[in-house]
Amino acid sequence: MAYTEEVKQRILIKAEEMFFQFGYSKVTMEEISSMLSISKKTLYKFFENKEHILKEIIRNKKCAVESYVEELISDTSTEFIIKLKNFLNFVTNHFSKLSHPNIQDLVKSKPEVWSEIQEFRKKNAFVTFSKLINHGKESGVFRKDFNSEVAVNLYFSAMHSMLNLETLAQLPVTVNEAHNDIVNIFFEGIFSEEGRKKYINSDLMKENNGDIIV
Repeated sequence: MAYTEEVKQRILIKAEEMFFQFGYSKVTMEEISSMLSISKKTLYKFFENKEHILKEIIRNKKCAVESYVEELISDTSTEFIIKLKNFLNFVTNHFSKLSHPNIQDLVKSKPEVWSEIQEFRKKNAFVTFSKLINHGKESGVFRKDFNSEVAVNLYFSAMHSMLNLETLAQLPVTVNEAHNDIVNIFFEGIFSEEGRKKYINSDLMKENNGDIIV
């Protein structure tokens, strides 16, 4: 049983690497089996076709994201400003990957699968961010004189409007730079004076202007 699960995980890991490197539409089952040095018979024993592999990869990703979000929200030992930083790094990484050409290949090749991914991401990110905003208000890091739902919708509307290939093609900035600008403008408006000091002292602004932390 352990060996069977090991082989299955090897297939998923290698297929994900190949999909991201070459694009989903350009990778074949034969190439996946060849890269893993296993027979096509063995590959088809685990997966009916390439789409089956893709859906299993997505299922695993969903489980990983749900675990991350649950741990982030339930963590009571970490200071709020650090939890906020971790969430922003998570979102930055998410949007950066969306701009990769081979992710766009998936959008075109399997739009129904891509819609499922987007709906899942939107739901989880929205719920998490809503809880973080309210937690920030309670801890005094954010001001209390604004509507949380309006703030959350404003943030995600800005993200989805700005961080797409068509919009970015017209701007002299990278995905990271655009995201950092949105983050800095948005949080500058909702931080309390105490929260702003904590934000600066934690080097959050400095780290957001650097490389993505995966």
